[in-house]
Amino acid sequence: MSTKFGVFYNKQFNCLMLTFKNKPITSSEKKGNIVILKNEEELVGINIFEVKLEINKNFIYNDSDILTYINSELKDVIKLEPLEQFVIGKIIKCDAIPDTHLSACEVDIKTKILKIVCGAKNAREGIFVVVATDGSWMPNGMQIQKGKLRGYDSEGMLCSAKELNIEEGKFNSEGIIELDEKYRNNLGSEFKG
Repeated sequence: MSTKFGVFYNKQFNCLMLTFKNKPITSSEKKGNIVILKNEEELVGINIFEVKLEINKNFIYNDSDILTYINSELKDVIKLEPLEQFVIGKIIKCDAIPDTHLSACEVDIKTKILKIVCGAKNAREGIFVVVATDGSWMPNGMQIQKGKLRGYDSEGMLCSAKELNIEEGKFNSEGIIELDEKYRNNLGSEFKG
């Protein structure tokens, strides 16, 4: 049986961080260079330290060398398949939240419409964006979870290039990423930077 996962690399600690579930971590267990993260008895994530593979980026996609390495390190623990964490969406409604800098957005990700509270000045109707869905792990190790901000439901996050550790200049650096019209046909697809 295989398990889907998302993965990021933390260069500072030479650590691959894998996520499986959108649940808080209640315990951890260390086995050599591997730390297993659990909620009660359920596997939530795994961190692999002292990575013996050259990795030049923090935001990792379905890189076959990395997947081969991870599966070899975890062969006695679990078999893994990549998990889509960041998808292409389109803001279809964007209303200012009174007395704040925030906006209440409705974002179409093809399979459903998400309500997302966003603080970026460039959030507006009609733009294509990168959406971190509920349960996604950001490159800084923060997990995105459904919640409320200022009384408004928020079911994900609209991402900036900085938050995704994407090199400067590839996308606009101020506010959330605004994707070109060429992404129109990719609504709901995995964002691959």
